[in-house]
Amino acid sequence: MAKIKQKYSYSSNGILDIQPWLTTVEANHALPSADMGLLEQTHRFIQRLAQGLTTFYGRPYIEQSLEIAEILLDLKLDIETVSAGMISGILTAMPLTDDTIRKELGDTISKLIIGMRKTDIITALQKQKSGNQIQIDKIRKMLLAMATDIRVVMIKLAERLTFMYGIKSIPAEERRRFAQEIFDIYAPLANRLGIGQIKWKLEDLAFRYQHPETYKNIAKFLAERRMDRETHIHQLILTLQNELKAVHIKGKVTGRAKHIYSIYLKMQRKEIEQAEIYDHSAVRILVPTIEECYTTLSIVNSLWSPVMQEFDDYIANPKPNGYRSIHTAVIGPDGKYFEIQIRTQLMHEESERGVAAHWLYKEGAPSPVDDRTKMAYLQQLISWHKEVANVAETANTEQASLSEDQVYVITPAGDIIDLPQGSTPIDFAYHIHSDIGHHCRGAKINGHIVPLTYSLRTGDKVDIHTVAEGGPSRDWLNADLGFTKTSRARSKIMHWFKQQALHQDIAEGKQILDRELARSGLAKSTSVMDIARHFSLKNEEELLAFIGRGMIGSGQIAHAIQPKPSEKASTHTTFTAPLLKPKETSTGAAIAGASDLLTRYAKCCKPIPGEAIIGYITQTSGISIHKKSCKNVSHLANPNRFITVAWDNDKTNAFITDLKIMAQDRERVLRDLTALFVQEKMKLLSLNANAKKDHGKMTILATMQIQNVEQLEQIKQRILQLPGVMDVIRVKK
Repeated sequence: MAKIKQKYSYSSNGILDIQPWLTTVEANHALPSADMGLLEQTHRFIQRLAQGLTTFYGRPYIEQSLEIAEILLDLKLDIETVSAGMISGILTAMPLTDDTIRKELGDTISKLIIGMRKTDIITALQKQKSGNQIQIDKIRKMLLAMATDIRVVMIKLAERLTFMYGIKSIPAEERRRFAQEIFDIYAPLANRLGIGQIKWKLEDLAFRYQHPETYKNIAKFLAERRMDRETHIHQLILTLQNELKAVHIKGKVTGRAKHIYSIYLKMQRKEIEQAEIYDHSAVRILVPTIEECYTTLSIVNSLWSPVMQEFDDYIANPKPNGYRSIHTAVIGPDGKYFEIQIRTQLMHEESERGVAAHWLYKEGAPSPVDDRTKMAYLQQLISWHKEVANVAETANTEQASLSEDQVYVITPAGDIIDLPQGSTPIDFAYHIHSDIGHHCRGAKINGHIVPLTYSLRTGDKVDIHTVAEGGPSRDWLNADLGFTKTSRARSKIMHWFKQQALHQDIAEGKQILDRELARSGLAKSTSVMDIARHFSLKNEEELLAFIGRGMIGSGQIAHAIQPKPSEKASTHTTFTAPLLKPKETSTGAAIAGASDLLTRYAKCCKPIPGEAIIGYITQTSGISIHKKSCKNVSHLANPNRFITVAWDNDKTNAFITDLKIMAQDRERVLRDLTALFVQEKMKLLSLNANAKKDHGKMTILATMQIQNVEQLEQIKQRILQLPGVMDVIRVKK
């Protein structure tokens, strides 16, 4: 496809005469009359709207539309795509409603134009984020997520190529910016989709605008060697044609100069000057079959000495974009290097037209863009994304892949963030910052107010309205109401409510502690931190929270603040145990008045009523109560210190225990579990979950107050009945 230089005919009143163009198109592409009719109809529609209007760089919009059409026709795309491409050429000139396009040209063309409009934001984003590799990568992903119809991508590439041809006269700084957009977004996309004839043109134009002097020097060098090169290539072609004819291979041999940007890259890669590049010319051989490709390779190697380090077999090992060909370099009779490409005609079509050749057409006949085609296209895009995503995302960003399960939305600052499909403005707000999420009260999408349950779409620009005071609503955690989709948002909301409960517990605990200190008359002489250490707690805040939750009672506080001889610090929480009554030891001795004894429950086994227990008399901390089955009992120092104790069933104090719950990683497990504890009227002290994404499982640690072993077994059985729960065990710390 040569650079577009067609001169268009105009009538005396300045209207473009479309007939010569239509005649040329019909001759070059052999289109049926119905297709030619749609092209003429589209042109009349464009002419009615854009006659006399020009682009900001001075090109008539009508001519630009025809140029886009020619590029798409060369790619042999369907006529609806060509028509949509013509419309895309005037989109910046005037606002066209979808209904207008649908009425004039049909539903298919209207849908393609809608897809094109979605991609218009890419240029503005690239301008803002040029140089930010993470954001450039997200722009690529967003473009691909928008363009789920392959034809939209083809139109966009054709439009960008026409645009790059037209901006020769704009200021150099602007040309460089648009050139960078090509290198950032569109040339990699054309390469990934295997559309060689667009890729190399985009790269050469972008290189010309970014490095004009280097471009001119290489172009001048090629021009100076042109005559010698053409003579040399002509002799090579004759030799190869004769050799192929001798073995009855119907091959087509052509020569070409290598693209300027590819020569520049080779100079950079090998750190050499342009004069040192000998293989600036290439010969391409097209043969009917793959077997004949390898036969031709043998002929080439028999004629000239191959340069082995320049050999690549992309037929046996195709490139990720599907490109297939044999590349080799040889040393000619005059000692000069030249490159040879060997491929079939089908491979050549694929290399020039990429996915358009491979998927949209089969044996020259158009095939419908069915679900299988779309799936293959998406798989290509996913593969391309993995290749171009060569920079690390920030560690705390939710993992995201390019698929139909992701949306890419834009912040007011122009940054792109990726969220799961179905995410809402609240999910967006919490992704940006916890405080924005907590204070979110409304949202605008693309300048329009939407409900907080709105499902975000790729390309949406999201603006969150916040208030200074207040916090999240508990309704946001209700999955049936649809306020949140992401676990990230829900976990931050739950943490906020947990913190509010903690503040309330601390306030209540402070009131209780102040009351007990005032009652004892020791308020001025007692250190709250000393009391916290007495209960083996980290700080005053944790002590107050324990008191506010009822985990430390008034009696325990009174005992802790009473003056007593200096004691060796205990590693366990110490309190009087009214639930215990002593029995005779094995030696027949009796311990009277259990309520007057200093007792504590061992943290290693946390005994609860109903379990067999035993007491051990410590030197400084009174009697330590263990389960008889506790493994630490056998390691206690003096067996003579053991005493027999039993539960006093007349008492009803609650005991703390831990349950470890193994469940499948499903959204409703935590909510079902919390609802169960509420239903059973059990006091839940903490609930921590750890999801193992690679195993599809989660582990939940629940700390609760329990009355006895019967209640514990009952709650374990109820938990096991919840959907997704696999096992429940009691934790022995």
